[in-house]
Amino acid sequence: MKVRTVLMVGLVGIWLWVGIPVWAQEGGQPYTIQHSDSLWKLAEKYLGDGNLYPLIVQATAKKAQADPSYAVIGDANLVHPGQKIWIPAQADTPTAEPAAPGAAAPAPAGKIAFAFWNPAPGRCTYEVNIIDVAACWRGPEECQAARRIFPLNNASEPALSPDGQRLAFRGWGAIPDELQPGQAHPYKDCAEPAAERWLQVATIDGTDVRSATGYFEDSHPDWSPDGQRVLFDTARIGDGISRIMFFYATGSGEEDLRIAGQQPSWAPDNDRFVYRGCDLTGNRCGLWLARAVPVKSWEAGANLLGPVLEEPEAAHPDWSPVGDEIVYQSPAGGSWDLYLIGADGTGKRRLTSDPAVEGLPAWSPDGRWIAYLSNAGGNWGIWVIPAAGGASRQIFAFDGGQFSPAAVEPYGVRDWLDEQISWSP
Repeated sequence: MKVRTVLMVGLVGIWLWVGIPVWAQEGGQPYTIQHSDSLWKLAEKYLGDGNLYPLIVQATAKKAQADPSYAVIGDANLVHPGQKIWIPAQADTPTAEPAAPGAAAPAPAGKIAFAFWNPAPGRCTYEVNIIDVAACWRGPEECQAARRIFPLNNASEPALSPDGQRLAFRGWGAIPDELQPGQAHPYKDCAEPAAERWLQVATIDGTDVRSATGYFEDSHPDWSPDGQRVLFDTARIGDGISRIMFFYATGSGEEDLRIAGQQPSWAPDNDRFVYRGCDLTGNRCGLWLARAVPVKSWEAGANLLGPVLEEPEAAHPDWSPVGDEIVYQSPAGGSWDLYLIGADGTGKRRLTSDPAVEGLPAWSPDGRWIAYLSNAGGNWGIWVIPAAGGASRQIFAFDGGQFSPAAVEPYGVRDWLDEQISWSP
């Protein structure tokens, strides 16, 4: 059973309510949760709109203060048969003004960039795809007609700039004829031209290509909201530890933040970011916050702000472009699912619960939608779901695309967990 909508009041992307109105205390009716129920469905049935289900949570909480037979709903995804709740009267429900971004999201728009390994004969390469979200929302034929494949091959881990006109990406380099003397490389006759084997920046049509870093271990770029800097992680030192750095989009160099971690994502303030990491001793691992302020070696840790979530397997965080909510992936529920949490560590809620893989989340520019990768139905594809909760929808199918080429140079062992998705206007 799952509820795909917002639980906590006061976070970005939810309905804002002031106080507990009289109708929540007096009007309405008691109800006992049944096996097929979710709060979303009950709000849709009794209140006329599934997005109003936080009102059931609030009304039940008020009842529980005076009557312990009512449930205390700590997580709306985890209501159980037999729990007693209070459903307010539909006629008494107030008219709410949606916060920005509101729960009733318009159709998504913008462009999404992602990469996969194309095993087709003559391709056998990582390719970056850029799709028009509005076209894909209308249907697969329009989606394919508007789809573009980035001209440089053997590129992955794309990150679109805030204006949607440039692309930072990880290149894998040209494929040599031989793995070693006398042993042909299995991909030697595959697609050209290939991107250089480090992070680069180019316009989305593949022109004005510029090298951003010079190490093949550099990965997972993420643009600052003002388009001036790009965070990334790197294992270039060779000690088995990934570290967070950034380079200037102007090409004027890079800065070392001296933070051990991976998969950084900027906050909308151009100063803070969230990443997957641990404390300075390698403990308390999970999602952490830091400031993008370079420090000297003797100042290591001075730019750390503290943990958001101490859950070692939480990964691929993405910070909302319009507020202080973070989406991430975790296998805590038995499969890879999406969760949201406030940047202050409060308001954690589960967004998806399908047994298939759901990962690599990316916010829409307006903060109303979240795109993600899934293999639901047996085929990889890009899906979107309202950040406020609701039904998810596939907008692009990979049709044979995968993530695991042969474990040879330059790739090594890779899978979907190593990729990322980006969404911009």
